[in-house]
Amino acid sequence: MEDVSPFVTHLARLVWLMVHEPENQDGQKEELRRSVAQVSGASQAVSLHDTAAAVSSAASNGVMGEEVEVIGELAMRMASHSVRLIQFDQLVPAREIQEVARALANYPVPGDEGAAFDGVMVGLTLTGVTVSIGASGFVRRATPGPMPAYVGPVRTPSVSMMSVAGRAAPPVPNGRTAQVSRGSSESQAMMQGQLMRATPQGGVSSLLARLDEAARSPNASAVVDEVTRATEDLATQGGWPDVVAVLDRMIQHHERLHDGDAKRAFLMGARRLERTGHMQGVAAQLTRRKDLREPCMRILAHAGDIGADVLIDNLINSDDSGDRRAYLDALRQCPSAAASLNQLLADDRWFVVRNAASLLGELGAVESDRRLSEHLSHREPRVRRAVAVALGKLGTSRALLALLQAINDPSPEIRVQVVHAIASARNARAVPWLIEALDHEQDPDVQAALLGALGHTPTEDGVARLQRAAEAGGLLVRKPVGLRLRAIDALAEAGTPAARHALGTLLTDRDRDVRKAAEQAVARQAIA
Repeated sequence: MEDVSPFVTHLARLVWLMVHEPENQDGQKEELRRSVAQVSGASQAVSLHDTAAAVSSAASNGVMGEEVEVIGELAMRMASHSVRLIQFDQLVPAREIQEVARALANYPVPGDEGAAFDGVMVGLTLTGVTVSIGASGFVRRATPGPMPAYVGPVRTPSVSMMSVAGRAAPPVPNGRTAQVSRGSSESQAMMQGQLMRATPQGGVSSLLARLDEAARSPNASAVVDEVTRATEDLATQGGWPDVVAVLDRMIQHHERLHDGDAKRAFLMGARRLERTGHMQGVAAQLTRRKDLREPCMRILAHAGDIGADVLIDNLINSDDSGDRRAYLDALRQCPSAAASLNQLLADDRWFVVRNAASLLGELGAVESDRRLSEHLSHREPRVRRAVAVALGKLGTSRALLALLQAINDPSPEIRVQVVHAIASARNARAVPWLIEALDHEQDPDVQAALLGALGHTPTEDGVARLQRAAEAGGLLVRKPVGLRLRAIDALAEAGTPAARHALGTLLTDRDRDVRKAAEQAVARQAIA
């Protein structure tokens, strides 16, 4: 279609899938990936203008087909939300493109000139997206910098203030109302009208009862739509325990139903509510309401990448050990956690990569061993250290091989960490590597770590190398007593017959400290 860029086409398909195939997560991820590629490869910021004129032109020229339908859906959605222009910076995070698409896929509020859409944008605190909204041309600009704590979406003061609950809006200056953009077809206007529905009133008990009815009703879609709108209003008001109750009930009904329109309706309702701002509110309940932890975990796991991303952000930014434990427990329930963290490993910021690597180790994400191994050569030592720790926790064959290859890292501190990680694997195949490294190592801290690792995984060759390390040096070369003592400790830990014999030979050593350490080691062996 003329006048429509590849980026707009991919974004339109993403929105179309969110509306019509919410269960098609793979398709959505692919269109999101392609959208990101188009933005990042552009020479300047990419703009999404009103596409209704292009759709109208194509229809008048007899051009029909899937692309026209998909672009037409995007045009109608932009018009119904009173969105005139969306500009994406070249470095816009993929998550922000996804959230903007999800906001476009949501049902609009009639006559609000885009106030509800703007509220969603504010709640997301976008850093790479600028949006022009409403007939007055209000511009909601990107807000680069650290993201503040989520406080819930708010209305912009530049457009009509109308409640999401569907109350009458104040008069609009000059008699303006939200209009379908010029060039939209009459059928698009009808579709817009169908989208605009009032939110049902009532407390959370009433909403839950309506959901239970909808599970048995042939007209489940309309009921779920109304309950979803009411739940969005609860989120705006900060009623997160009620939001958790409704969303958890939606997920339960979706999982219990076998097939049909009702199952699809519950999934669409849940997906509409599972946007980043709402998931932040749900995640906050993990640390505030212990009685809500189980449903919150189910919701965040069901939200997929969005739920995982929210938990990852909270975990990284939390200083409270109890809160971190709650976020980590929830993250373990998220199937998408490892995939989200793997994406962060490609981030240009070293501290993001370090945090992602640490979390992958905490989660025991063995499928990430290849991606982690690639970062053992990262330019930032703190990243290499975190990766070494993570690979040690994973303990896979690939992780061990990568650690053995990193045993000669330029940084002594990293070498120490690598050796500790290798020791934790207790794999006899690593012993020859450790012996060779010990023969060439000059740093005393790394030497001590290597001796400890040989004692941790005792083999015949390893114990023989420890015995040589514990023995006194020649007349011309005196060994540091500290390393000899560390070798004695390692022999005691090894505990093999050869190790015990080596300790016995040291009981008559000329160095008093060595004799005393050998005596204590033999005594510990006797007690054991």
